[in-house]
Amino acid sequence: MEDKELRRLARERVDFKRHLLVYIVVIFFLALINFLTSRQFPWFLFPAGGWGIGIVFHFLSAYGPLHGPMSVEREYQKLKEKESKKRKESENRGGDTGKEGA
Repeated sequence: MEDKELRRLARERVDFKRHLLVYIVVIFFLALINFLTSRQFPWFLFPAGGWGIGIVFHFLSAYGPLHGPMSVEREYQKLKEKESKKRKESENRGGDTGKEGA
C-alpha cells in the first residue's frame, strides 16, 4: 500500500472510532433518560438498533470486507486481468487471420 492509501485507511479507522464513541455516549444518555422517566418500555432500544446498523456498516467499511482500498484494489486487479485477456484474444485473432482490410 502506498502512503496515501495508508493515510486514508488510518482516517477511516479513526472516523469509525469517533463514531462508535459518540454512539456509546448518546445511547447511554438516551437509556438514562428512558429509565429515569419511564421504566415500563425501553424505547431507547429503537435508536440504539437503528444507529447500531450504521455502526456495523461503518465498522465493515473501515476494518472488514467492505474496506475501501482493499475492495478497490481487488476490483482494479480484476479489470486489469480482464483487459489483459481481451488484448491476448485480439492479438491471437489478429495473428490467425493475417492482416485484415488489405
